[in-house]
Amino acid sequence: MHAGRQQGKYNKAVIAFMAVLFVFLLLADILIARHQRKFLTEAAESQARRDLQLISSSLLDPLLAGDHSRVGRFLQQWGSEHPEVVRLVAILPAGGELASFRRSGVEGKSFHAEQRIRFQEEVLLTLELAASFRAVEEVLGRLHWQLGMASFLLTAIAGFVAWLTLERLAIIPLEKEISLRLATEKELAVAQNELEARVRARTADLEEANVLLRIEVSERNAAESELARLHRRYELILNSAGEGIYGLDAEGRLTFVNRAALEMLGFSEEALVGKKLHDFHHHVRWDGSAYPEEECPICHAFAESGMQKQAGEGYFGREDGSVFSAEFLCSPIEEGGKNVGLVVVFEDITLRKQAEHDLLELTDTLEQRVAERTASLNAANRELRETLGQLEQTQAQLVHSEKMAALGDLVAGVAHEINTPVGVGVTAASHLAKETQALVELYEGGTMKRSDLARYLDSCREATKLILSNLNRAAALIRSFKQVAIDQSGEGRRTFFVKEYLEEVCLSLRPILKNTSHRLEINCAPELALNSYPGALSQIATNFITNSITHAYREGESGCLRFDISLAGGNVLFRYSDDGKGISEAEARHVFDPFFTTNREKGGSGLGLHIVYNIVTQRLFGTIECESKPGSGASFLIVFPAVIPGGS
Repeated sequence: MHAGRQQGKYNKAVIAFMAVLFVFLLLADILIARHQRKFLTEAAESQARRDLQLISSSLLDPLLAGDHSRVGRFLQQWGSEHPEVVRLVAILPAGGELASFRRSGVEGKSFHAEQRIRFQEEVLLTLELAASFRAVEEVLGRLHWQLGMASFLLTAIAGFVAWLTLERLAIIPLEKEISLRLATEKELAVAQNELEARVRARTADLEEANVLLRIEVSERNAAESELARLHRRYELILNSAGEGIYGLDAEGRLTFVNRAALEMLGFSEEALVGKKLHDFHHHVRWDGSAYPEEECPICHAFAESGMQKQAGEGYFGREDGSVFSAEFLCSPIEEGGKNVGLVVVFEDITLRKQAEHDLLELTDTLEQRVAERTASLNAANRELRETLGQLEQTQAQLVHSEKMAALGDLVAGVAHEINTPVGVGVTAASHLAKETQALVELYEGGTMKRSDLARYLDSCREATKLILSNLNRAAALIRSFKQVAIDQSGEGRRTFFVKEYLEEVCLSLRPILKNTSHRLEINCAPELALNSYPGALSQIATNFITNSITHAYREGESGCLRFDISLAGGNVLFRYSDDGKGISEAEARHVFDPFFTTNREKGGSGLGLHIVYNIVTQRLFGTIECESKPGSGASFLIVFPAVIPGGS
């Protein structure tokens, strides 16, 4: 009876074991199936992306060649050869479909991928692919069936083995074994409690030691970080200094050299640090020969007891044997009241020495050159005054002649034009004389600096250029008047760069422009060169600018004066425009007529644009047009041949 009850318990235990085992196997099967699904899905997606990359590389050549039909054939062939492809579409950058392949009758989940075909950062085509997971689902279905059957068989076999084992084993030995195991477990529980108590005590000790260790490590890391930060900061300061700096220890060995010193001396840091100062030609005579150690100024300063700061000038040698002038300062390093080293700061003063030498040479000849230039300017001014006298006499004669009345007004206009460059020349000469006197006073007082000389030379260069430019402009106007042909500049033909020449013309007008707040713009390619008459363009530009300043703006207004020059075929397009108050269409039709002006009360002669018209039509063989509306400014378009007929 007892055996029957035990047998029934064993049977139930075996059945429960089989049920539990079957459940665990089913869970394992589910995990395996999920893992296999993920693996197969990712493999399918990866294969789809590789297929898209392969398609992209195959379609690049026909896309570049513009063969869209080939693209469509390729997509159709690829889709038909790959049964997993549901949809394969090629989309243009504008958004339309170039070609597509679609497979009907396919159901289930699918994967979508996209690939852009680029060439030189430009998107040529976008490929969209939809691939079916039907093959993956079929493999997974077979796998589920196989795993289920395997689990069932394993459960049946395990149940049979368990039942057979329990049947053959003795019940009493099993109960004894259970009793022995229970006793052993009690002993293990007691031992485990004792062990846990010991572990807790040991853990508390370790935690306390760990806290102390973390505090010590944290403090050490903070100290190391601060030391590294200070070292890096001092290193950056040394390397940022413009002067050369190196340091010596108590034995005269170099301990550090900054970047500026390495660049001036030509050595590497490894070649200097750790070496004695006199192991290389650091301080030499003017001819490059080295000082003996006992005569070297820096070594001598280092060897002195109770060192003080010492400064001086001398020659330093480079690694390649060359020599440069240097100014140096030696400062001791003190620690605890003792001198433990030396810091040397030096600077390359070659340019300063050369500037002093050049200044001495310039001073010897400056007064003579200024006197010669002043005499030349006085002679030019006398010639201009004589010419003005002749112009006034001619004007007086023309006034008495009714036939030449118009030419009298012309004389007044030309005289007005001449006054501007003459006044600019006189102003520039006066400014140059004033700057010269200021420089002489600085030199005689011994306070002249290199910056004073540089500023004076800049003023000389600008004033000389301004004087010559305006005198040449005045001479051109005088020659034009003497020939009694206002449109003839008298200047020879030559090759010149248009933008550069116009900038020079505008420079000569600076005295006029500086009294206004107008902005001047020249839009022209720097390489545009013409073989033409630069004097003609000078007169045109000058008349345009002065005409705008005089007539286009009200008192206190500011605007933009703009030149746009370009080539179109064999012609030059020369456009000048302003954004002033403009004129009416009726006035624009007469703007090139002689003596026509809209502002005679301010001294307008009405000849400026007439002169421009004659120069353009007769000198440059071109045409000129005026476009203007009230409140919209004025624009003048000149078209003339790039190659003027006649001459060379």
